[in-house]
Amino acid sequence: MRRTVRDVSYEVLEHGSGRPVLLLHGFTSNAGWLSYFPDLPVRLVAPSLLQHGQTGSCSVARAKMSQQVKDLSTLLDTDERPWTVIGYSLGGRIGMTLAACDERVDHFIGISTTPGLTASERRARRDADERLARRIETDGIEAFVAAWEMLPLWRQTDEMRASLRHERLAQDPSALANSLRAIGTGSMPSLWTHLDRLPRTDLIVGAHDVKFQTIARAMRERRPDIRIHEISGAGHAPHIENAQQFGTMIEKLILGGI
Repeated sequence: MRRTVRDVSYEVLEHGSGRPVLLLHGFTSNAGWLSYFPDLPVRLVAPSLLQHGQTGSCSVARAKMSQQVKDLSTLLDTDERPWTVIGYSLGGRIGMTLAACDERVDHFIGISTTPGLTASERRARRDADERLARRIETDGIEAFVAAWEMLPLWRQTDEMRASLRHERLAQDPSALANSLRAIGTGSMPSLWTHLDRLPRTDLIVGAHDVKFQTIARAMRERRPDIRIHEISGAGHAPHIENAQQFGTMIEKLILGGI
């Protein structure tokens, strides 16, 4: 379905009924990641984020974190009940920002995500994001995808990579480049000093994703009630790399079994 939000036409997939759950995908993905979630007695709402999928194009300024969060807050207006927000990587950063500022979110589940970087780290990361954006624009989507799917952070089989390749190749390279400029980790305002604003929070990390395990533990040091859940045999994309355990864990987290 299409939903116009603040003058941008969003691609939004929905499934089921009941308590609303907002699903926010990662970089190079789209609303179709809803298919990784089990069939539960809840209302799953999955938009393609700005600069992704079939959501309408917009400027870099319109795709900034503050603008994306305003759009998602508008989507929350579709259901008066409290929302659970689940976000992966890029979607986790967006979801965490939303959860910290919108009281309608009463449960945040972050998958392989981060509250951001220090000021000096952000400068270096913005430079790296800009270099990657230019490579995407210069080399094209096929070269970018070939390099992206071979990054060491994944623990994916050839079959998994082949399944994701079609989704990634369907992205607009200019839009992906502008996503990096607008809302890459280097452009994200840090949430490290605002973790107290988060609602009930669960973090899911892959057993082989050392970087994001470290980030999750650092978050828990600041917010001891944050819970960390590990997916065995998985790297940075546990919902893909161990879909069965991921689905079971999501079911328990949403339905209150953990």
